[in-house]
Amino acid sequence: MPAPKKIGIILLWGCVTLAARAYAGGGGHTACSQNGRPGPDSLIHLLIGRLETQQVKVDGFYYQGTFPTLRAWAATPATLKGDNSIFYTGLVVWTLQKLEPQLQGEDKIRCDSIIARGVRSYIHYRNRKGGPSYNFWPTDKPVFFPQSLVLDKFKDSKQIADDMDDTGILYLGKEWKKGDTAVARLKTLMDAYACGSLGPDGKTRRAMNTYKQFRDLPAYSSWLGAKTPVEFDAGVFCNMMTFVLTAGLPLNQHDSATIQFLQYVLRMKAYWTDPAFVSPYYPTRAVLIYHYARFLDKFPLDSLTSMRPQLCQDARKLLASSTSIMERIVLKTSLMRLGDTVSERPELAIFSADKVERERYKFYIANISSLFPHWIRRMFLHSPVCIYRFYSPAYNDVLLLEYLVLARQGSPGGRKPVTQW
Repeated sequence: MPAPKKIGIILLWGCVTLAARAYAGGGGHTACSQNGRPGPDSLIHLLIGRLETQQVKVDGFYYQGTFPTLRAWAATPATLKGDNSIFYTGLVVWTLQKLEPQLQGEDKIRCDSIIARGVRSYIHYRNRKGGPSYNFWPTDKPVFFPQSLVLDKFKDSKQIADDMDDTGILYLGKEWKKGDTAVARLKTLMDAYACGSLGPDGKTRRAMNTYKQFRDLPAYSSWLGAKTPVEFDAGVFCNMMTFVLTAGLPLNQHDSATIQFLQYVLRMKAYWTDPAFVSPYYPTRAVLIYHYARFLDKFPLDSLTSMRPQLCQDARKLLASSTSIMERIVLKTSLMRLGDTVSERPELAIFSADKVERERYKFYIANISSLFPHWIRRMFLHSPVCIYRFYSPAYNDVLLLEYLVLARQGSPGGRKPVTQW
C-alpha cells in the first residue's frame, strides 16, 4: 500500500477514535472546535455524556438515579467515604431543569432522561410517616453518616430530622402544579417549625445559635423537626424563598422575617466578613454570593436588588485572586446572573471536565457546632473536629454546564424588581 494512503488511513482511524472517546467522556479528553480549543457546544455535549455515565444505574449503596456523593471529615481530609445523601442529586436535577429549555436535539433528550431518573430516586428520601418533606439521607432504613467507623453505629438513635433545604431543592427539581396539596401541607409544616412557634414543651422556639438581635425573629428554620433547634442559614433561606415564591404560596410574617435576615446579611456584608456564621452549610463567600445571585435572578425583590452592585464588586474581587477552577465557575456564573456581561466569555482553556471533577470543591458542609448556642458555635465554628465536607464530581460538572449555557445565551440578570417587601 502506498505510504500516503497508509498515513491517510491512520489519521482517519485516529479521528474516529478521538471523537468516540470525546462523546463518551472517557480518557480525560475534551471535545474540540476547529481551532484546536474546546468549543462551548462540544463541551456542553461532553458534560451531559459524563453526567449520564455517573448516574447510578442499579440499586446498591447508592440508589438508581442518584449521583454518588463523597464525604470527608475535616480532621482527616484525605480520607473519603461514600455518602448516599440526596442533596447533590437534587441540585443536579434542579439545575438541569433550568437549563433544559436552552438545550437542543440529543442533548435535550439525554438531559430529560437524566432528570426523570433522578426524580424517581426521591422516593427513598421522603418523610418516614408520609409527610410532604424529605430527608438528607434515605428513610427506608436507619442512616446516620453512612460508612463512618464511629458515627454509623448511632444510626438507630441519631437519625436526623427532615430539612427544608433538601425538601425545597427536591420540589424545585420535580414537576408539580401550583395549589398541590402536598405543597400546601409543606408550607404549614414550615410555619410550625419557624422561630416563634410553640415547641413540643409548650415553650416558644428561639434561634439561640444566631446573632442576639435575631433570636426572636420569626424567620423559618432549616430543620423540620420537633427536637432540632431553630437554625438560620442565609444560603438555605435563599433556596427556601425560591421555593415559596415559585410555588406561589401565601406569604406571612415568617416569609417577611426570612427576607429581613437575608437583607441584613447583605447590608452588613456578613456574607463577606462572617460567612460561616450566617450560613452553616454554605460557609464560603463565593458560594453565598452564588445563592444570592441565583435567587435575585429569578426574584429580584425590591429590598435586595439595591445590593446588586455590591455583590458584583465583591464577586469580581474574589475572581481576581481565585486560583480554584470551581470557585471561578461559581463566581462567573454569579456575575452573569447579577447582570455583569463581562463574565460571559468562557475560560475554556482551563475549564476541562477532568479538572472540574477532580477538584474537591467545598460547596456544602455539615458543621455540628451550628446546632449549639451562640457562644459554643463561635468557639468551634472553624474547628475541623466539627466539620464534614461533601463533594460531588457530577455537581461540579453541572456547575460548569450551567456556566457554559448561561454564557451562550447571554447574561440573564438585570431584571426589574417584581415583588414588594
